[in-house]
Amino acid sequence: MLVVAVLAGVGLTNIFVHSARPLATGGDTSTTGTVNVVAVGDSLTHGVGDTTGQGGYVPLIAEDIRVETGATVNTSNYGVTGDTSLQILKRVRTNTNMQSDLKQANAITLTVGGNDLMHILQNNLNKINLKKVDQGIDTFQTHIQTLIAQIRKYNGNAPIYLFSIYNPFYVYFPNLTKMQTSVKEWNAATEKTVGQLHRVHFVDVNKTLSYGTAADQRSMKAGKSSVTNHLIYTKDHFHPNNAGYVKMTAKLWSSMSATEDEWQ
Repeated sequence: MLVVAVLAGVGLTNIFVHSARPLATGGDTSTTGTVNVVAVGDSLTHGVGDTTGQGGYVPLIAEDIRVETGATVNTSNYGVTGDTSLQILKRVRTNTNMQSDLKQANAITLTVGGNDLMHILQNNLNKINLKKVDQGIDTFQTHIQTLIAQIRKYNGNAPIYLFSIYNPFYVYFPNLTKMQTSVKEWNAATEKTVGQLHRVHFVDVNKTLSYGTAADQRSMKAGKSSVTNHLIYTKDHFHPNNAGYVKMTAKLWSSMSATEDEWQ
């Protein structure tokens, strides 16, 4: 029943934020012009768990781009905590500020899917119905294609960097194998789907955030009774903490640097 308590502590609906406020971060005005990054998504884009209150990975990736390229970097953060894929789709369809920013974007980031899966699990990891998860995976593939197609109406060419989902409970409950299976299959299907789309890149953070640090893994293997994932926010045991967002950003930058010709 501890799992249920943890999920209840997450409060996916209680921490819903009704509007996103764009963040503007200016880089060094030097050699390569301006790079506009538009971040769209759920709480991972909003930055829940980031105690600096700056917006999670968004200002971090802006700094990486600025340092590595010398460009001026402008960011717009349209992350809303609690949003599912359909709620994000609705905002893309109706938010004129987002639409305007998307038109000017050189690169677009997207976090989506975690809340879709959690709604299927219905806050109970002890009784995961894999058949329902499989149905949810199929439904999500339709949703993500529709969402990306909607984004493409405003920007047909900027690369889109789509983050995977992850299992924040793995370190705490490694025996919940159905949860691990659900996340793995969800990501595999999504990676296959977006791999067929124009300039959409899958940024896999599952193992990075699910497994925690090397020290966390050593503690698990040693069978210690008290194990912590030091990349997950301790107040909700769900979202990344500051260190977790740094790891997310490193994965994102690895993908962006490998496809720099698409956004420079």
